[in-house]
Amino acid sequence: MLRVFIVEDNRIFRESFKTILQERLPSIVIEEAGNGEEALQRIEGGPPDLMFVDMRLGGMTGLELAQKIKRDFPRTRIAMLTGYDFPEYRRTASQYGVDRYFLKDSLDWMEIEEFIQSIPKDNH
Repeated sequence: MLRVFIVEDNRIFRESFKTILQERLPSIVIEEAGNGEEALQRIEGGPPDLMFVDMRLGGMTGLELAQKIKRDFPRTRIAMLTGYDFPEYRRTASQYGVDRYFLKDSLDWMEIEEFIQSIPKDNH
């Protein structure tokens, strides 16, 4: 079973995103955290297959979290969620190990589903 982790400090967005993911892909297991520190604590027992990470988190940024995750769990896929569509942000995210970049205000759910379905189960 595919494990997905959502790291987003906006509770309303996080809960909405989780609800839609569960409706569209009921076979995945979804966990969540409101910040990077909480996410790191919660994945100590084993990394998820995929993490959706907000770029601008309070405390540790989404990019810093992505860098730590990729260092410690290189097989975990990371999708950055952001409201900022600047080429330099995409480049920086890629340099930090981010696999995909999704804009919050124009989410393409078919694209998200295809991305999730492309990840091998039991990736770790």
